[in-house]
Amino acid sequence: MPASAPIQVSEDWHLAEEGSKPASLVVQLRREVFALPWFRFVYAQGDNSSVQIAFASHMVTVTGHGLAALLSAVATERLFRLVQPSENEARFAVRGPNANQYSGPSITAITVEKFD
Repeated sequence: MPASAPIQVSEDWHLAEEGSKPASLVVQLRREVFALPWFRFVYAQGDNSSVQIAFASHMVTVTGHGLAALLSAVATERLFRLVQPSENEARFAVRGPNANQYSGPSITAITVEKFD
């Protein structure tokens, strides 16, 4: 069975198709990428401006606006990819190759911390 393409919900995150559960969450930062397996997921908490996603070995903190939808996607483990926008995309609320104005749910920063 071919792998299904992710669904784009926001310019900054993608979901797996309904009924599909990805094996891991890919967190794409500006200079590095993390693949965190969903079977190591512990909990998530947050609101419209900040979401924390805890795995057994890492804490992912996402800030932005309209993030309640992101928290909902984490709760169902359908979140496939998080993408940290460039500094200019975050600062000027633009997304994409043509730098179009964007007003939907968006991420301004992502941090990934490893537990000791």
